[in-house]
Order: sequence, then C-alpha cells, then structure tokens
Amino acid sequence: MILFACLALPAAARPPSLVPGDAPALAAPGLLPVGVRETRFAAGPGRDLGLTLFYPAAKRGSPTTYPHVTPQPPAGFPAKLVFEGIATRDSAPATGPKLPLILLSHGLGRWSTAMSGMAENLASKGYVVASIDHDDSGVMDPARRLQVFGIAYARRSADQRAAIAFLTGLAASQDPLAPRIDPQNIAVIGYSMGGYGALATGGAGHDPKAPLTAQLPKGALDGVLEGAAPAPGVRALVLIAPWGGLAPVRSFTPRALASLAMPSLWIMGDKDDVAGTAGIQWLHDHASTSDRYLLVFANARHNLGGNPPPASAPDTGRLRDALDEPVWRKDMADAIIFHSLTAFLDQHLKGDAAKGEWLAAAPDGTLKGFQNRWQLGISLTHTAAQ
Repeated sequence: MILFACLALPAAARPPSLVPGDAPALAAPGLLPVGVRETRFAAGPGRDLGLTLFYPAAKRGSPTTYPHVTPQPPAGFPAKLVFEGIATRDSAPATGPKLPLILLSHGLGRWSTAMSGMAENLASKGYVVASIDHDDSGVMDPARRLQVFGIAYARRSADQRAAIAFLTGLAASQDPLAPRIDPQNIAVIGYSMGGYGALATGGAGHDPKAPLTAQLPKGALDGVLEGAAPAPGVRALVLIAPWGGLAPVRSFTPRALASLAMPSLWIMGDKDDVAGTAGIQWLHDHASTSDRYLLVFANARHNLGGNPPPASAPDTGRLRDALDEPVWRKDMADAIIFHSLTAFLDQHLKGDAAKGEWLAAAPDGTLKGFQNRWQLGISLTHTAAQ
C-alpha cells in the first residue's frame, strides 16, 4: 500500500537526486547509501563559509530534507524552501579506498543545497561531493545587489581554492571522511558564477584588464588572475552555463582560456539570456587546449544548474523563473545532466575509459543510453585538444 502511495506522488515530489522512468541509462542514483553533514572552512581572514558534504555512508538511514531560508525574498519567492533528500544526516562514512572529490560551486544568489540532487546522485556512485555555501544569498535584496555581486565576482575562484585546500587538508586531522578523499583526483562543477570561478580555478585565470575588474579594490583578484596555476589536484571541470564570456563583462582573454589544459564538460541552453549563449560559446571555443564536450539543450534558458522547485513550495511564476525552465521538463533536463556527468567523471576521475562511449555521438547525433524515440532537443559535440 505504501508503494502505491509513493507511485501516486507527482514527479516533482521526488527527491531531485532521483530520476523519472524515461531518464537515460546512467542517470539513476548508484547503489551506495549516502550520508550528508555540514561543516565550515576559512575562506579568508575572518571569513568562514559553509560546506555541505555528501559521501558514501556505512549504512542507510532515514532520509533528510534540505531547508533554506532566503532573506528578504521578492514577491512570489517563498521565504523558505525545502528540498527532499535521500541522504542520511550525519551518517558515518563507509570505509574503503580513496574516492574522487567533486567540488560544487553554485550560481549567484543560490546556496549549497540548491544542487542537492546532483550531489546526492554523484555520492551514491562513489564520489565525495562538497558543495560550497558562497555568501551571496543577499543578492535578492535590491539595496545589496551590487555589493553582493561584486563580492562574488572577486571571490568565486578564491573560495573554491580555499575549499579544496581545506578538504585535502583533512588528511592531517581525525575527520572520519579524510581517508576517503583522494587529494590528487578532483573535479570542480561550477554553475553560472560558479563556472566563472571554476575556469580560473582550473587554470584560466581572470583578465586583469577586464571591464569589471577595474571597479574592484586593488589586489582583490590576486592569486586568480591570468597566469595562476590550477588548484592542486584538480583534473577536470564541468561548466554549467558559465558566466563571464559576453563582451561587456568578459573576464578572460583567449590566451588565458587556451591555457586550460584539463578535460572539460560544458552544458548550456541555446537561449541562455543570463550568461548569454554567445558568451558561453565564446568561452568554450577559446579553451582550445582542453579536450572538451559541449552539451546543448535546445530552447533552454539559464536554469540548467540546480534543483527544480520543490513540490511543497507555492507554485508561482517568480519561483519558476528562478529555478525552473520554460520549455524543458526540469526532471528530464537534470536526468540528462546526471547521465552525462556520470560518463564524464567516471571516464576522467575513475579511469573508466569505456564510459567515453556514452559521450560519443553517432554521425546522426544519436547517443548511447536514451530510450527509443526519446533523444530530442539536445546535441553533444566533442572537440579534441589542439
């Protein structure tokens, strides 16, 4: 009777780490139970940030939820959102060999558990996932918007690098998760402003002469400018609708992008009106030294990163504008992304070369793993490093 009650729930009531029945083959969660816990790290002098850790757990337990309160939300955006989860809070990590580390970096105004679906999904497949709580949720307050944006512009890559240093430094502590983290096997997944930071964290430092950089205090971007080395241990990047490529706000030079030597997976909508489709394409095309994949969703805007609106929230246009997509079923878009992430990360962090087959489009554009007649509205191209 309980099973039938669960099946009767609307699709949006599922935890976002789960996927619909018509999802591509690699999208579903793995077999490992997932644990989750919160911690904090020093992002700079006198400045701590939150970090949500998702990891394979020793045993299954009661699933948690992820509440988030937005300060001074605009009309139509709930003050509190609660995402459903599959992880067990504060569960003991499973023992075993070291696992690849995935760092998640959210978009402007979001928060660490706004991508809980992606994080839980990857943790269930044998990854340690750490999601940063960047301090820019106040961007919805008109009085603080420009200040918060400036902080994010200056600190995104520095925050990522500090989080990586903290996580790889756990080996010197008694933290029970430390033995599971491989400090030499890291990927950064950045969405929007997180993608802007991830490019610099991966070695494509910011242009010191960029239009917005001149408006920052002197030295604000020191350590992440063009010429800076990649963060230690980072071996791959996933860039979901990365910001910073449009000409009026362009934050990278072609030379800096060409120094990005690690493999990368780029995900974008061809109607992105925030980061700008042309801007994302420009960033991708100039990252010529990276072996890169480009996954494009037809008629998608900017909200390809992060969970869909939870079923418990009021259904408003403002909330959908912030978290949903106007054309795509968000659960299917997420499932396609989970599928692609699994293939890319397993290939490059776990050394599973066979997973490359799932990212190899046939001459007619078809991809392995999709239900018959169901691969519509996406294209995936591969460009080898020059």
